[in-house]
Amino acid sequence: MTSARALRPLLAPRAIAIVGASEAEGSWAPEFYENLRAAGFEGPIFPVNPKYREVWGFRCVPSAGDLPVGVDLAVIVVPARQAVGAVEDAARAGVRSAMVVSSGFAEVGGEGAAMQDELARTARRVGMPVVGPNVEGYLNVPDRVWCYGTGRPPPLVPGGLTIVSQSGTVAWSLVQMSADRALGVRLVIGVGNEASVGLPEMLAWAAADPGTTVVATYVETVRDPGGFARAAEAVRAAGKPLIACAPGHGEIAGRAVVAHTGAVAGRTGVRDAWLRGLGAALVPDSVSLFEAAALACRAPRLERRGVAVAFQSGGSCTLFAEHAEAAGLEMPAPSAATTRRLRRVLPPFAKPGNPLDVTGQAAVETAMFEDALEALARDPKIGVVAFDAFPSREPVQGTWEPSVLSAAERLARSTGTVMISLAPVPLALDEAGRKTAEHLGIPVLQGLPAAASAIRALADLSVSRAGRALPPHPNRRRAGALLRGRTGPLDEVRARRLLGLYGVEAPEEEVVATPEEAAAAAARVGFPVAVKALAAALPHKASAGAVKVGLRTEAEVERAAHAVLRAARRAGVEPDGVLVQRMATGAEVLVGGLWDERFGPAVTVKPGGSAVETGDAELLAAPLRDGEAQAFVADRADALGLDRRRHDLGAVSSALEAVARMLSDLGGRLTELEANPLMVTRRGAVAVDALAVV
Repeated sequence: MTSARALRPLLAPRAIAIVGASEAEGSWAPEFYENLRAAGFEGPIFPVNPKYREVWGFRCVPSAGDLPVGVDLAVIVVPARQAVGAVEDAARAGVRSAMVVSSGFAEVGGEGAAMQDELARTARRVGMPVVGPNVEGYLNVPDRVWCYGTGRPPPLVPGGLTIVSQSGTVAWSLVQMSADRALGVRLVIGVGNEASVGLPEMLAWAAADPGTTVVATYVETVRDPGGFARAAEAVRAAGKPLIACAPGHGEIAGRAVVAHTGAVAGRTGVRDAWLRGLGAALVPDSVSLFEAAALACRAPRLERRGVAVAFQSGGSCTLFAEHAEAAGLEMPAPSAATTRRLRRVLPPFAKPGNPLDVTGQAAVETAMFEDALEALARDPKIGVVAFDAFPSREPVQGTWEPSVLSAAERLARSTGTVMISLAPVPLALDEAGRKTAEHLGIPVLQGLPAAASAIRALADLSVSRAGRALPPHPNRRRAGALLRGRTGPLDEVRARRLLGLYGVEAPEEEVVATPEEAAAAAARVGFPVAVKALAAALPHKASAGAVKVGLRTEAEVERAAHAVLRAARRAGVEPDGVLVQRMATGAEVLVGGLWDERFGPAVTVKPGGSAVETGDAELLAAPLRDGEAQAFVADRADALGLDRRRHDLGAVSSALEAVARMLSDLGGRLTELEANPLMVTRRGAVAVDALAVV
C-alpha cells in the first residue's frame, strides 16, 4: 500500500503538469487550470500537448516525457487508450505522482477493465502513486490546490475535515454543504476506480496528516478489506473520528445460508459490523454524513448518551422523537430536580418533558428559553441538548437568536454537555449567517432526520472498541477436532458439544437408535421431554415435522419417535438416531454468528424460537472487546423479551461471547453457528437447539 508520505507530491504538489492541455470548448483541461489559479496556486503549471505550441499563454510541452525535473503531479486528461503511456512518460521524466481523469476503464468493462489492470501494473512498476482513473479531482483547501475539473468550487473555509469518497457526486455535494455552513475543510477527494490509490491509502494519509481532525468517507465497494482495515485502525489510533456512509451494494460474497443468522445478516450486515468494529460510525445517507461530520468537528466525545431537545414547536418535538427512536437514541425523562426547575421557568401552559416544547413564547422571553436549556444541560442523564435557535438567514436588528446561541456556548463550556443549534429543516444561510456558523463555539446542524443520525454517530464514536486481544480459547484444539473431516451442517448434538466446549450449557439428553429405546431414555432423562430425529442433513427439523415436544409418558415418547423418524424419511433424509431431550423453559432468544470470507466473523442476538423470522438484527464484529457483549445484550433486553429481574442477562452475554470466540478461533473453518432457542431463566441459559455449518 502506498505510504502517506509518498502521497505528498500528489496532494500538495508544488509544480503541476496537465497532460492533454487544451483551450478547446468541452475539454476538462481548462477547468483544472482555471480552478488552480482561482485557488491561488502559485507553483508552475506545465501544459502538455503535441498539437499546440502554446496553451494558456505558456509554451506547450510536446510529451509528458519531455517535462522538466521537479514536477510533482501530472494530471492526465487524455483518452483512456493514451493514459497508460502518458503515465509511463511522466514517470520517465521524474514526475512523482499522477491523477488519471480519463474515463472508459473498468466502469465500462471488457477492454476498459484490461486497460485499468495495465494502468495498475504500470503504477506499481514505476513506483508512482496514481489516483483514478475516472476521477474529477480533489481540493486541498489550506494549501490552495484546487486540482478539480468539473465546475468552479465554492469558497471553502480551511479546517480539519477530510472527505474521501468513491463517488465524485457525493464528494461534490459535501463540498457545497461545507461551503454553505462554513465548515472547515482540509481535503476533499474522489478516488474513482482505485487502480492504484484508493480508500485505504487515503484513509492512511488522513490518519497521519496533522491537519486532519475528522474523516468522512463514502464507501460503495471495499476492494481491499485488509488494507482498509489497517488504515481505519490507524485513523482510530490517531484519535480521529471516522464517519462512513456505506450503501447496500451486495458486499457480502455469495454463500449458502443455512443458519437463521445468515438470513438476518442481509446483503451488508457483516460489512457494516466490520466497519463498526474498525471504529467507524455509520450513517444512512450523504446528508447525514455531512451533518455527522459537522457535529464531530465541533463537539467533544459524549460523556453521557442521553439526548434532550427543546423546540418552540410541538410538531418539531414529535418529529424529532420519531427520528430519534429510529436512530436508536436515548431520550430519558428529565430528573425530578430538572422537572422542578423547568416548572419554575416555563410558562404555566408549557409541560416539562423530553422532548421539551418551550412554546413560541421562547422567541420573546429569551431568558426563559436560556433557563430551560440550562436545566436540561445540567441534568445528570443528558449529554446532548439540541434546540431550535440558529444563525439567521437575513440580518435583522434585535433578533433573539444571538442571545440564546451565546448562552448555549457558555453552557457547553461550563457543563460539558454538547449543545447543538438545530434548524428543523435545511436552510440557506446568508453571508452573516455563515460567519456566525463559522465562529460559533457549538455545532450548527440542519434537518431533524439527519441530525438524529448525526447524534447517533457521535454517540457511537464516543464508545471505544479498543480492548484486550483475546488468546485462543483453551478448548480450541478440541473444537477443531470435532470439525475435522466434515463439511456442511453438523447434527445438533455435535453442534451443542461445540458450544459446550466454550461454556454454553445444554439440557439433559440421550441419543438412541429406536423408538423403544427412546421411551426408556425419556424415563432416565426425566419428563417432560422433546423427541427429535437426529440428522445433520435436516438442520431445520421442526419445519419438516421431525420434532415433538411436551411428551409426558413413555407411550407418548415411543409414538412420537416413530413419527419423527417417518417425517425425516419423507424429507429424503435417513436419520442417525432419535434424540430425547429434557424440556427446558424460559425466554427464547437466538444467539448466533457467521464467518464472511471477506470481512471475517460477526455475531448477533435476537428473539428466538418462533419469533426468529421477525425483525432485523444488528451484528457485531468478532472478537468482542471487554464489556461489549454485556452492553449489546443490555441495550436490546426489552426487544428480546428479557427482564433483568427474571432473566440472566449475563448468561446471554456469555453465550454471545462464546459464539464470537469460537468463530474467531476457528478461522473460517466454521462458517455458521447458532443456538436457537437459547432458553433464558433467572439463573442461566441452555441451548435447546444448535446449528453449526463447517
